[in-house]
Amino acid sequence: MVRAQCHPNPLRIRFVGFELDEANARLSRDGEAVALAPTPFSLLCELARQPGALLGKDALLDAVWGHRFVSESVLKTAISDLRAALGDVPRQPRFIETVSRRGYRFIATSSPMPLTPMLSSIVPEIDTPSSSFVGRVASLARLQRTWVQAQGGQRAVLWLAGEPGIGKTTLIEHFIAGLDGIACARGHCVEHFGTGEPYLPVLEAIAGLCRVDPALPALLRTVAPTWLFQLPWLSTAQERDALRHELVGVGPERMLREMGELLERYTEQRPLLLVTEDLHWSDRATLQLIDYIARRRGRIRLMWLASFRVAEVVALEHPLSSLRHELRLQRLCEEVLLDPFSESEIADYVAAHSVSLARDEAFVRALHDRTDGVPLFVSSLLSEVMDGSDDDATVEARLANQAVPENLAAIIDHYIAKLGRQARELLSAAAICRGDFRVETLALALERDLVSLAHDCEELVRGRMWLTRSRGADGEDASVLPYSFRHALLRQVLYDRTPLSLRVRLHHQVAVALERERSLGMPVAASELAMHFERARQPMIALRYYAEAAETALSHFSPASTIGLTQQALILMQYVPGGPERDALEITLSTLQGVAAFQTLGVGHQAADAFERAYTLLVAVPEHPMRGRLLHGFGYLLSLRGDYAHALAVAERAEALSCRSNDSLLMLAACVVYGEVFHLQGRTQVARRWIERALVIAEQEDIRASEIFAADAQVTLLGMLAIELLRSGSLVQGRSCLLRARLRAQMLRQPMTRLVIGWQEVLFEVRMGNTLRVAALADDMRALVDEHSLALGHAACRWWRGWADARNGAPDEGYQRIRSALDEHAGLGMRSGTSEVLGYAAEALLLAGDSTAAKAELEEALRVSGELGERVYLPQLLLLEAAIARAQGCPEASAAAVRRAVHEARAQGAPWLELLALVELCAQCDATDRERQAMATLVEQLPEIEDSEPMARACSLLQVAIPA
Repeated sequence: MVRAQCHPNPLRIRFVGFELDEANARLSRDGEAVALAPTPFSLLCELARQPGALLGKDALLDAVWGHRFVSESVLKTAISDLRAALGDVPRQPRFIETVSRRGYRFIATSSPMPLTPMLSSIVPEIDTPSSSFVGRVASLARLQRTWVQAQGGQRAVLWLAGEPGIGKTTLIEHFIAGLDGIACARGHCVEHFGTGEPYLPVLEAIAGLCRVDPALPALLRTVAPTWLFQLPWLSTAQERDALRHELVGVGPERMLREMGELLERYTEQRPLLLVTEDLHWSDRATLQLIDYIARRRGRIRLMWLASFRVAEVVALEHPLSSLRHELRLQRLCEEVLLDPFSESEIADYVAAHSVSLARDEAFVRALHDRTDGVPLFVSSLLSEVMDGSDDDATVEARLANQAVPENLAAIIDHYIAKLGRQARELLSAAAICRGDFRVETLALALERDLVSLAHDCEELVRGRMWLTRSRGADGEDASVLPYSFRHALLRQVLYDRTPLSLRVRLHHQVAVALERERSLGMPVAASELAMHFERARQPMIALRYYAEAAETALSHFSPASTIGLTQQALILMQYVPGGPERDALEITLSTLQGVAAFQTLGVGHQAADAFERAYTLLVAVPEHPMRGRLLHGFGYLLSLRGDYAHALAVAERAEALSCRSNDSLLMLAACVVYGEVFHLQGRTQVARRWIERALVIAEQEDIRASEIFAADAQVTLLGMLAIELLRSGSLVQGRSCLLRARLRAQMLRQPMTRLVIGWQEVLFEVRMGNTLRVAALADDMRALVDEHSLALGHAACRWWRGWADARNGAPDEGYQRIRSALDEHAGLGMRSGTSEVLGYAAEALLLAGDSTAAKAELEEALRVSGELGERVYLPQLLLLEAAIARAQGCPEASAAAVRRAVHEARAQGAPWLELLALVELCAQCDATDRERQAMATLVEQLPEIEDSEPMARACSLLQVAIPA
């Protein structure tokens, strides 16, 4: 045990709310003890003993560390811990001032405390480090304090940063070992070539926790089904099919919310330590999850401990770099940066092996110089110089005679050179693998006897230099666990030292071995196979696996990972000679990239360019299996961008291909795009014919949503048909279609399908003028969008709520909602429907009494309508123009606008809209006999709208009974 040394005149002072009692080793604030390790406590006493005086760094090192061989970094760490305990800020210090390059001074005003009888002079003791764990007292204390906070319900994210070999994993394991019986989930990131599997370390951690906690899978089913879907071995095939069906169209944001809810529910019963190591290899999805958990509000007993290499994060501009800085600025995380061993810490480590060597200052200094204090290499070099001899003098002589390595890699080179041929061959092949590797994989790759190879791996494990068994769950048979390198740097140097020609051959052998294992049911990721075949210089095979990996990532709700994989593959594509297979792969990759970019970035240039590239290549591969997905996706994207002419051209191409190949999927895509565009152009009867044709195909064919649509085809088409039936005056039939669509959507339970029918229902009720119903539907849509992270409806539900608010007596608030939602929508590149939403905004301003501003919004709506050829809402816009003219005292202009609305509705083949305009014209007492007769004719021809408010107004104006 180690005791702090007592000064002959111990301090007992007060300063700014603190009390310092050196004799009793106590620092308190307002009567409450402040936790402070012995070294920072001694440093505080030394500074406070001479208030206002500059104490040099050497003087402080001598006084506190007792002339031991330590570096200035130890002093900086102690100062940092001391400031943290005092709540001091270096740039605006209240207690400890830094004098650049010289030292520190204590600047707080202090006063002596009255003496009281000393009850005890016992100084708290700390445990002596074991031979396998040296130093890191302050860092370990930080981890322990953070864990105590997490146990109390204060969420904690703690970064553990340092360079390769610095001892991050050792510290983590020592920390966990001291927390007996806790819930701990642990996952590792692995090095990837390109984009990694989404949430890999978190999935590994959750899977491990499921093995030891049988209650967790049930909780996953309840609150985190998208995560359960990523762990297929926890559910039956029937459950997976049900989940796949239910989760169609769900966005990646839902996975974040589900994990937040899962962690909160789980930690209600017990605190959780979540460890993710080597975050410098992390996928973006994992970083987004850490950010989300750190910012989430509410009580949670969670400590997320994540380790990474600082140099790689900074040098490669890893997204982790900006995340850690943002969270630190907002005080949402802590960071522990591990320094190399000081000379005193190396002496402690050596003392566990040889007390006499530890006392030899020259030996300790030489060992420090040759290893730069990196713990991994301290251990390795000390083991070598002591091997085969217990004579300390001989060991000192061997170290003195050994050449000093030029850098850390040279030390590993030294050990590589000592390997036997078989061991080096084994380790070179293992270095080709990413992270953990199975001995069966190496046996296949090297064509070696499995038993012999396993024996060699165990020998390398026992040597405690190169390999170790990967960690498994408690009780798991260690003999079946995969192997891994003791440190990633060992693997990297071995990989770099393997000749290029041999590396290429080994990548191919490993890839073939993994393919064979995959064919036997082993879980081998397509992205891993893609990496190996790319490095084996077989780009065509690599591209096939990149395409598979990209589609898998998309199905796992990680479009960002899909984008990364497809970008890497498309770079590789340039090294592949032209030909049909190359074109087919590029179509697949570009289509997947387009779909992923559409989901995450909207309909901007990245999604449009990807679809355009695939669309152009489709000429060379007209029978491509992804053509239906491509043509529907591209056509839909173009319609959302307001490029209706181009969208129709895509639909025509889908129709032509369908006619040649009798492909119902292609015809369905063509019909849907035709129906959508013709609807927006105000061509009611034409749109209806295409929609009805598509509905027949959708009902006859068993078409899954994932094959071509984000939502169920029948529900989508029934909703579209309902709108056209209403425009035609068939109100009863329209509501019947909506009811059928709603019932089917409820049965399917697909979030995107529910959003689509909700969207169509709101459009229907807006055209009916049912304000209260629109408000209720908009609120339901908002809840659905928030629950399932459906970005497509995020703006729409807000502008419809604004439309309802404006008509319900809050026009100013309604206008603000409409405009902000429209601006957000336009920012994603979406122009479809803009003229209608601008009309909502103009109406809200008119209801607010600002006819001038309303006219400006209306003029913008009419301009957009003309520019896009978007006429579907034009009759309503013209009626709005008439209302604005009336408000401004221009009855002639008002009547003229209404007559234009009548003409436009008639031209669109929309008798419902024509009736609305004629009712308005007759209400102004400005209608001719011919116009009144036209209204009477519509009343007779549209019996399905007899219960509507416009029909009641028409009959009142005509002074006739409502037709039976």
